[in-house]
Amino acid sequence: MSEVALQRLVQIGISNLKNNRDAFNCIFAQFLRDDMSASYGQAHIDKIYNWFTTTKIPVLQAWSFDPTKVPSFSIHLADESEDESKAAISDYFGAGEDAEILTGVSSVSLDIGIHADKSKDHVLWLYYILNYILYKEKMVGHGLGLQLYTFRASEYNKESKYMADNVWSRWVRFRCTVQNYLDGDNYIDNMELGLSIDVTGTVNDLPTNTSQYGSGL
Repeated sequence: MSEVALQRLVQIGISNLKNNRDAFNCIFAQFLRDDMSASYGQAHIDKIYNWFTTTKIPVLQAWSFDPTKVPSFSIHLADESEDESKAAISDYFGAGEDAEILTGVSSVSLDIGIHADKSKDHVLWLYYILNYILYKEKMVGHGLGLQLYTFRASEYNKESKYMADNVWSRWVRFRCTVQNYLDGDNYIDNMELGLSIDVTGTVNDLPTNTSQYGSGL
């Protein structure tokens, strides 16, 4: 469930960042450079931090026309397809007690929407916050099954078909690899093999085509 996993990753990242002022300062440290401090500086970073920590920023599945849900992040599926180049032999991966069988590797594209209605600056701030989260929480994403992920972003726009007319948005296309599989033990236990054992220990009624059950039979 890649949408749910990505939603959780961003939620964890927001929570961790709100409790780590030093990390937040690092995101916007460029504002402290001599050639930028006159227009921005620490006071501007403090302003962003105060807004970020006092504003509820939900991470939603898909988008919302509800004006109370802005600013927000939205997540929805753009594309998912099985990656045949990563398929295991005959869709089987190993055999035996600890085997993972019936594997399915998919390439997934998810769109992350960054939405704000008060200022385009809020979209910019949230984009660089998201950028930080996607790098910082990479191991969280890997643990949730989002492997080998990358992303790219678009410019600002107004997506009136998705959001209210006064909402600015920026979209991030998130791509990852997801592996799905059935547990080998459960799969074998539920097979109807059609076997019977006589008193001499001889196997009777063995199916003529055993290849479908793997080489372990």
